[in-house]
Amino acid sequence: MNAWIVILAVGAGTYLFRAGMFVVLGRRSLPAWTATPMGLVAPAAVAALVASLLFTSGRQVGAVPVAELAAVAAGFLAVRYSGNVMHAFVAGMPVFWLLDAVVT
Repeated sequence: MNAWIVILAVGAGTYLFRAGMFVVLGRRSLPAWTATPMGLVAPAAVAALVASLLFTSGRQVGAVPVAELAAVAAGFLAVRYSGNVMHAFVAGMPVFWLLDAVVT
């Protein structure tokens, strides 16, 4: 029973810590110098996730499968021409699904 109390206390503390940032800073506007870096957070996060999933498999660096490489290329082109990160998913996922179904 003591383990559950610790788990619940840590979960509540984590939630309050994270939610507190939104509550405290929610009604304030950020300085102008933070606008440009904040606009780069989404593309950097997506690039990091794609790179880690694309080039590693089972904690080993290996060759990139064709379906994944084509999906990344389609996503890259979609973002390049539209400027919207969400278009990478809209363009890349169907390419991945189709090629994965055909290749395997």
